[in-house]
Formats: sequence, structure tokens, C-alpha cells
Amino acid sequence: MSGVMQSITKGRFGNSANTNMLIYLAGKLVSLFGTRVMNFAIGLYVLRTTGSGMGFALTMIVATIPAIVISPFAGVVADRSNRRAVVVLTDFLCGLVLVSVYFLASRIGLSLNLILVKVFLLSILNTFFNTTMEASIPNIVDESRLTKINSYNSSITSLSSIVGPALGGLIYGVVKTELFILIAGLCFIMSAISELFINFNFNNAPAVTKPKENVMLEIKSAFHYVRSKRIVFSILLFAVFINFVFSSYIVSLPYIINIQLGLSSDQFGLIQSASAVGSLVFSLLYSLMPEHKGKFKYLMAALVAMSVLMMLTGVPTLNAFGAVSQIALLVYFTALNFTLGGALMFLNLPSFILLQRETADEYRGRVNGFLGTMSLSIQPLGMALGGFFVDHISSFILVFSCGVLFLAISLILAKDRQLREAF
Repeated sequence: MSGVMQSITKGRFGNSANTNMLIYLAGKLVSLFGTRVMNFAIGLYVLRTTGSGMGFALTMIVATIPAIVISPFAGVVADRSNRRAVVVLTDFLCGLVLVSVYFLASRIGLSLNLILVKVFLLSILNTFFNTTMEASIPNIVDESRLTKINSYNSSITSLSSIVGPALGGLIYGVVKTELFILIAGLCFIMSAISELFINFNFNNAPAVTKPKENVMLEIKSAFHYVRSKRIVFSILLFAVFINFVFSSYIVSLPYIINIQLGLSSDQFGLIQSASAVGSLVFSLLYSLMPEHKGKFKYLMAALVAMSVLMMLTGVPTLNAFGAVSQIALLVYFTALNFTLGGALMFLNLPSFILLQRETADEYRGRVNGFLGTMSLSIQPLGMALGGFFVDHISSFILVFSCGVLFLAISLILAKDRQLREAF
């Protein structure tokens, strides 16, 4: 009997990996749907009660800053603690926070201050949860299912981005905002319970015993590790560059579509959702691809496709084309955003999977923490630069420049033999 239990723990039964994957994805589906529906309702509530865009912007700032600061420390916790305990505890605490906010709001009313406290606490807890869970993915499935679990993970994220706001909008006028918070809290608790049944040691590498250092030394040692691993360092730099350029690019879309071309907010919403649909479709397609190396060509194709699509974004603003009907513009930008969302999947998935494979288990949490901090920190700078271009220079020049930069990075990567062989 003990031999059977030992075999299950070590992951020698083929169905254990599938069970792990199913439980993980089911928990993710429940918590994400609850979160998306709640966030949609909270966003509308803040805008309607304050009548100010600044209140909505403040919630985004409060959600972002803790994640930037805490990500490296969350990485240390992920590498030095029991990952199952961290994942279950943080998900459960997220649920507890939301349930507590629901009861407080029922007694004293739902104020902006209470919402900001909720956002702040959830940002901290989610940073620890996401960093730890992402570091654990290669441990809960075998190598042959790594592409599938990451692809399905992206599919669930895209699906929740499409259905969550739509469902929230459908029932927003019928259900109190406080009830959205309670539902999201219960979803987190259900997700935490499901995670108790995941085998986090299914595909563990042999444990490396190291003396524990203080937190800052742990972060410093991880930085030296990243610098010593050329492929990991290259992927991190690549991710930061992509985030910077893409953050500049996305600032231009609302301005081009709503202001310059005069499309309605409903039409813009449809165009935005097309990107999530494209991500969903292409992530599912990626999951059907065989698990083997040689996917560098897909990454390169995605980079080139994105560069071309960015360049094409500003074309309708050129006077040379004369008047174009709103229906034609709607079809044009919907198709463009759908393809852009799909290309982004073929860019992100192979890069993230390679980072998981190339990073040693004992450093994976801290490397993910670095990635989170660097990516989140660079986004405001990219958005500020994009906003400056749109207001003072030209939206066409901005999106065309973003396309050129993507094309340049694709040419640089094409010459990197070591990175090409790693994919």
C-alpha cells in the first residue's frame, strides 16, 4: 500500500497529470469568472457614483503599485515555502477579504475608500498567488502536457475576458454591486478548496538543499542566476521590450477609433472583444500542436505579423483614402484586433513555456517575480510615451513606429542561434 501511495506522489500514474491539470484549470475558471464579473461591476459603480475618471484610475493605480513592489518578495516566498500552502492560503484569504467587504458594505454602504482597501489587499494576495502558481505549473504536470496546460490557461483567461464583462453587463442593473463582491469571494473560496487536491510534487526535480538567507540576499542571488543564464536573461529582456512597445501601442487604439474615426463606444467594445476572441481561438490551436521543439518559427511569424498589424492600424487615419463607412472601419479593426490577439498568443505562449523549462525549480518563483516587477514597471512609461505621441505628434507615427520596433526585434532574434535552438 505504501508503495502505491509513493508512486502516486511521484507521479508515475499517467492519469495523475491529467487530474492535476483538470483541477487547476477548473479552479482558475471559477475564480477568474467571478473576478471578471466583479471587476466590471465595480468599475461601473465607481464611475457612476463618483462621476469621475480619476476614481477609476485610482483603483488601477492602487492595484498596480503593490504588485510592482511585492513581486520580488513573492518570488522568494514561492521558492522557499510550501507552494501548495501559499496557493491555497492566498486564494482563501482573497475570498475572506471579499466576503468581509460584502458584510461591511451591507452595514455601512459601499464607499470608494472601502473599494480601494479591497483592491489593495487583493493586489497583494494575488501577487503572491500568481507568482507561486506560475512557478508551480511545471511541477503539477509532466513535460508532455506543459504546452497544453499553458494553452488552456490562456484560453480560460481569454474566455473570462469575453464572457465575464458581458455577463456583468447583463445582470448589473438587476443585482446589487455588493452581491457581485460576495459571489467573487465565494468563487475564490471554492478555488482554494479545489487546489487542496492538486499534487504539487508530481513533477518535482530532486530537492537542492541550500541554507536560507535573508530576503534581500535571496533576491540578489536570483538576479545573479538570471544574469548567468543567457536564455533566461534574453527572454526577460524580450518580455520587457515587448511590454513597453505594446503599452505605447494600446494607448493609441481608443484615440484612433473613437476620436479620429468617430466610431461609437459600442463599436469600440466589439473591436476590443475581438482581441480576446482571437487569443482564445489561437491558444486552443496552440494546445493542439505537438509537444516538441522547433517552435521558433511560430514566434518569429507572430512577431512579423504583429509588426505589420501595428503599421496597418493607423492607415484609415490617412486622408489619402477619403471617406470610409463606419461598417467598413468596424470590420477592418475587428479583423485586425482578432488577428493581433491570436499573434500575441503565439508570441507569449512559447516564450513563457521556454522560461518555465529553462529556469531551475528553486529559482522559478523569484524569476517570475522579476518578470512581474519589470513588466508592470515598464507599462506606465510606455503608456506615457504613447499618450505624448498621440497628443503632440501623430497617432499614425506612433503605431507605425511600434510596428517598426517589433520588426527590428524579430530581425535581432532571428540571428540569435542559441535562442533559436532553445525553442
